[in-house]
Amino acid sequence: MKRKEFLKMTAGVAAMPLFNIGCAGFGQSRPRQIAAGRKIRVALVGCGGRMTVLASKSVGEEIVAMVDPDSPRFDVMRKVIERNAPGYDQSRIRQFADFREFLDKMADEVDAMIIATNQQSHAPFALAAMRRGIHVYVEKPICYCQDEADLLLEASRKYGVVTQAGHHGHSGAFQPLVAEYIQSGALGQVREVWCWSDRFNAQRSLQPPCPPPKGMDWDLWCNAAEMRPYSPSYLGQRWYDWKGFGNGSLGNMGNHVMDAPFWALNLKDVHPTSVEMNEMSYVCRESYPTREALTFEFPARKGMDPVTIHWWDGIRDDVPIDTDVQYHYAKREWMVIPPIVFELEKKYNMSLGNIGTLFVGEKGILWAGPFGNALQFVPLSLKKSIPEPPRKYRRLAKGKSHVHEFFDAIREGRKANADFDYGVPLVKTVLMGNLAAEAGLCKFRWDGHRVLDNAAAEKACHTTYRKGWGLDI
Repeated sequence: MKRKEFLKMTAGVAAMPLFNIGCAGFGQSRPRQIAAGRKIRVALVGCGGRMTVLASKSVGEEIVAMVDPDSPRFDVMRKVIERNAPGYDQSRIRQFADFREFLDKMADEVDAMIIATNQQSHAPFALAAMRRGIHVYVEKPICYCQDEADLLLEASRKYGVVTQAGHHGHSGAFQPLVAEYIQSGALGQVREVWCWSDRFNAQRSLQPPCPPPKGMDWDLWCNAAEMRPYSPSYLGQRWYDWKGFGNGSLGNMGNHVMDAPFWALNLKDVHPTSVEMNEMSYVCRESYPTREALTFEFPARKGMDPVTIHWWDGIRDDVPIDTDVQYHYAKREWMVIPPIVFELEKKYNMSLGNIGTLFVGEKGILWAGPFGNALQFVPLSLKKSIPEPPRKYRRLAKGKSHVHEFFDAIREGRKANADFDYGVPLVKTVLMGNLAAEAGLCKFRWDGHRVLDNAAAEKACHTTYRKGWGLDI
């Protein structure tokens, strides 16, 4: 699809209030009526590393299909199913290399789809599924660029399906508690937030082309993305590191780390007014920055002052980029960590880890882990003077996961806890960092849908698709 056609398609979306959480027609789609006692028929799309976790949470339902152009992945997935549900009847699970063939043959036999492919196929696959009334769980980031995000939101409202963005920390035990502390005023006004990550998703160079591994249909693996020769540099989850397939370090972890401040500070109700790339280093322009420091500015919300969110990721320039670094968790001595982290650790003799979020408030500081899995006050003694906040948000039952929450929402005819009404404004904010990476060391303004004053950043809001893989709602 050409950019001109894409903009024509999205013209009506830009006029829509992006963060209005209304959902006309919600609950009316074909597959929403799940008979009492019937298992939800699930398709697993993209059987790579992340799906091994998601599939293990899906074995309580009826897995009816697996879709992946890399056929050896099917054997891996069947072993995962057997390990998590010994004796599970897998004889009726159908296998497809081509997502389009799967939909043509099985759309009427599927209630829900879990999508964990490379990122440029997230939106095309999810839109095609929603158009057929299929509920969708989409791994983060739920799309590759801003324009796709608007379409995902429009489609979810149009078809009334249950959606879930794969921010699994949103279902963690501590993430709602963080939100409750902040929203109850425990820290007073929070006007500054620091986020940092230990993931490294950038590469030095692309290894020479070679034949793809046995059993992989490389053309289908590329799907919507621009076709290119196969390279071992794309193996495993290293596709995260390459433009056209993934969204780099920020796309990998930004939706997790920034989830806590987004929820706690009610940032889905507004949009950032500007983003600035303060520091950045590139080694390979086809990949992503090896380090970056960004600043997001948000306006006031009801009862909350304007807030600045800082994002830091990557490794120092003097660390050699080799196979020991690529796609590994960065060692702390390699990382570019906000100075405030070291200052607080030294002052209070404590550790704030390699990844997380600091809420800097009038009355104190709160650290949150990246997956809703931990929190602590800074200093630790501060907790003694802060009462537990009133419980405001629902917790999942013991043993339930983010995937189970998706299935429960389908059965109960309600929204999931990280649906596209939440996930779209979050992913659009996170991916603004990638717009800045294209624009360079600069600051630009944002109106919620378009960059106002930087052509390079605005261009990065859009992408193109190979024939046969475009977007349609």
